[in-house]
Amino acid sequence: MKSIKETQRWYGYFFIVLSAVALLLAAVIGVTLLQRALLLTTALTLLVYGLTYEARITRDWWRALLAVSVVVLVLDVGVTFATTSALVTPLLSFLLPLAFLAILLGYLRRYISR
Repeated sequence: MKSIKETQRWYGYFFIVLSAVALLLAAVIGVTLLQRALLLTTALTLLVYGLTYEARITRDWWRALLAVSVVVLVLDVGVTFATTSALVTPLLSFLLPLAFLAILLGYLRRYISR
């Protein structure tokens, strides 16, 4: 019988693979730049969510995830300003994954090991 920790680790792997699928879809399918940015944001959020199932994470990995998240946030806002004239709807579409990403990064911060 599998332990709870082992089962949770597999949940994490599932979300990491789902993140890779979203990243692959963003690269392969022909969608608008705004939709591609939303897929990339979702892929990053799924990756971080998958990592929350790990027991510990190093400070360097957490900082790298934080840096990538800030870059993605800046790119999302830049893509929104560059591609649309109505800013409210596209910015609201990025709000949920970015808010969830911020919550997950805060949650991961509690599990940092040196």
